[in-house]
Amino acid sequence: MKQSAPPAFEIGLVMAGAASAGAYTAGVVDYLIEALQAWENAKVAGDLRVPDHVVRLRVAAGASAGGIVGALLSMLPFTGHFPVTDLADASAATDVANGERNLLYRSWVLRTDVSQLLTTDDLRGRPPKVWSLLNGRVLTEIAEEAVASVRAAMPAPAVPPSYFANPLQLYLSLTNMRGISYVIRMIADERMRGHAVRSHCDYAHFALLGTGAGPAEPLPPGAIPVNRPDAADGWDAVRDAALATSAFPCGFPVRPFHNPKHVYRERVFGGQATAASGKVSVAVDMDLPQDDGDSCLLWCVDGGLLNNEPLEYAHWALLNGTSRPPSTDGRRADRSLLLVDPFPNDTGRPGGTRSDQAPDVLDSLFALIPMLRSHAAFKPQELAVAFDEEIRNRYLITPVRETALPQQTELASAGLAGFAGFLHEQLRMHDFQLGRRNCQKFLRDHFHLHVDNPLVRNWVQRMRAEGGIPSQYHPGQLDPNGCRELRTDLVQIIPQVDAVRRDVMLRPWPKLDREQDFEPIRRLILRRADSTVPELMRALLTRAGVGDRRLVNRALRAIACDMITSRVGQSAADAIERDLTMRGLL
Repeated sequence: MKQSAPPAFEIGLVMAGAASAGAYTAGVVDYLIEALQAWENAKVAGDLRVPDHVVRLRVAAGASAGGIVGALLSMLPFTGHFPVTDLADASAATDVANGERNLLYRSWVLRTDVSQLLTTDDLRGRPPKVWSLLNGRVLTEIAEEAVASVRAAMPAPAVPPSYFANPLQLYLSLTNMRGISYVIRMIADERMRGHAVRSHCDYAHFALLGTGAGPAEPLPPGAIPVNRPDAADGWDAVRDAALATSAFPCGFPVRPFHNPKHVYRERVFGGQATAASGKVSVAVDMDLPQDDGDSCLLWCVDGGLLNNEPLEYAHWALLNGTSRPPSTDGRRADRSLLLVDPFPNDTGRPGGTRSDQAPDVLDSLFALIPMLRSHAAFKPQELAVAFDEEIRNRYLITPVRETALPQQTELASAGLAGFAGFLHEQLRMHDFQLGRRNCQKFLRDHFHLHVDNPLVRNWVQRMRAEGGIPSQYHPGQLDPNGCRELRTDLVQIIPQVDAVRRDVMLRPWPKLDREQDFEPIRRLILRRADSTVPELMRALLTRAGVGDRRLVNRALRAIACDMITSRVGQSAADAIERDLTMRGLL
C-alpha cells in the first residue's frame, strides 16, 4: 500500500500581471524557494530544534508577467534552484554568482532588455507586417532557452523536494480572442437552444508530475499533464501558454495556444466547491470548433486583460476536491492563498480621458484597454481579505521600500505602465532584490500560525519541554514605540533557519546616465519608429479600403509620413525621459 503524504500547510501562489515589474515577482519567488530549501536542508541534517511540520506548494497561478514567473517556477523542481544572494552590491547584472544558473534571474534580469525589444528583425514580408510595437522575438528566445534548460535537467532529481505537491498545478490566465461559445439552456422556441454567450476569459491548466516527494496524486480534472511517462513531455505547451499570457495588447505580438477540447468539457462553472458539495452549479452547453481536431487553436493577448489576479484558480486547487473552505483561524489554518502583486494600488485610470469635458472618439478608444484591466482587477472581497491581518488564509506581498524619497516609487520599473524596467538592467536588478527583501520580511513577521495549531503543536510542546522555542522562529511586530517585539504565541509557517536569516540588503535607487544610458535608448526608439509607423499607417489605409499600392504611397507622401514618424518617435522618447527624470532615475 502506498503511503500518503504527511499533513502539510498548503500554499496557492498567485502572481499578478506586472509587465517589467515581473522582476520583482521573480525576486519574491527566488527567496521563497531559497527559504524552503534551506529549511528542508536543516531538517535533513537532523537539527531537532528546527520546526518539523511540512509546507507544500500545491498550485501556482499567474497572469502576464506573473504567468511567466509561474511557468519558470514549475521548472525548478527539475532544474534545481540556485538563489541569487550577492546582488546587493553588484555593479552589473552579470556580477552575481548564480546569474546564468538561476532561471528566474536569467530570464527577468539578464535577458529581457530594451536593446532586444526595439530591434526590427521581426518585420517580415513585402510590405513588412507590424506584429507589435515591441519586438517579441526575444521573449520567444527566453522561453525556448528555459525549456531547453529543463529538458537538459531531466530526468527529475532522485529525491524531489518535499515542499512541492506532486503534481504541482499551474494555471496561466489567457485572453482568448476567438472566444468559446456557451449556450445556457432556457425554455424557448423549438428552434432556439437557449441564451448564447461567448467567453474570452480563459486559462491554461497544467499538472506537472514528479515535482514533489511521495506518490503522485490523481490528475486534476481538466489539467494538461506534463512529464507523463506515456506521452510527450508537455513543456512546449507550457512555453506557448506563458508566451500567450504575456502578449500585452499592441506591445507584444498575439500568440497562439492549443487548448485540448476535453479541458472545456471538464470545467465546472460555479467553482469546484459547488461541485464537491453536491450543490447545483452553472451548467452550460459548449459549441466547440469543429475544425481543430482534438484541440482548439486560440489566438491570445495578455492574460491580465480579463483576469490579472487569478485567485480563484488557486482557490479551486487548494480545495482539492473538497467543499471545506480554508480556515481563517491561525489555530486551525492549513491552507492559504499568497498573492504577489507589484501594483496593488494601481487605479488603472483610463489614459487620455479628461474629467472636465466629454471624451471624444479617440479618448473613448484609448480608454478601453485601461478600463478592461482595471475592471478585471476589481475583486474587492478577495483583496480586502488579503489585507486583513486577522485572516489566516489570504496573504499579500507587495513592494515596500523603506528608504523611498518623495519623488521615487517603490519599484524602479513602475513607470510607463510598468514597462520602465525594460529600459535598463539596473532597474530590474533593484526590483529583483526588493522582491527578495520583501519576501524575507513577510515570511519572518507576517506568515505564521498559532502555537496551538495541530501542524506545529507537537514541536512546540517538545521545544517548551527542552527549554523553549528558539526566538528566531517567532514573528515580530512593532510596539507603540516603534521597537520590534516577538509574538511568542505565534510561529513562522516557513521558518527562518540560520542559512537565510541574514538580512537581504536593499540596493540603492538606480541612477542612469543621460548620455551613456538614455541616449542609446532614444536612438533605438527612433529607429523602431522609422520602421513601424509608416507600415502601420499603410495598414490603416489598406483596412480603410485604399488597396492600390501607388495610391497608398501617394497618400503617405501627402500626409508627410517622415514628419509624423519623427514626431511619434521623439514624443515617445521624450515621454520616457520625463518619466525617468520625474522619478529620480535619470
